[in-house]
Amino acid sequence: MIGEPTPAGQASTQALSAREAFVVLLVASARSDGSVSPHEANQIEHVVSAMKLFRGSTLEARNSIFMAAADRIKQRGTDHVLREAAATIPKELAVTTFALAVDLMLSDGRLTENEQRFADELRTMLNIDREMGGRIVDVLTIKNAG
Repeated sequence: MIGEPTPAGQASTQALSAREAFVVLLVASARSDGSVSPHEANQIEHVVSAMKLFRGSTLEARNSIFMAAADRIKQRGTDHVLREAAATIPKELAVTTFALAVDLMLSDGRLTENEQRFADELRTMLNIDREMGGRIVDVLTIKNAG
């Protein structure tokens, strides 16, 4: 069920929830330049706590989802978990997920080569057409320029 977190110890054997899939994609986006900065970690926490998808969840439940997502990536590998997460995201949240992931990667004002490559792969995995993806990147580049 969407509202229930997956305990970290069971993360590698159970299917991803929509919540966990969303967190996996944001964490992977933040890591696409090599590491997750404290600023990016704070941004992820802020975005997650404000989303309708997580409405009604406690801090403890969200932390459990973060731990389960990290455990799954560690145990199964980033590429496998990314594909699984992208396939789990509800269609109506695909563009939102992509936009928030790009916004996170652009928090330093630019996309590195690795971040651009990751954004292109994520756009494809989420079935977002190139034109829409380009418009999202353009707008978020403007937003993060200042």
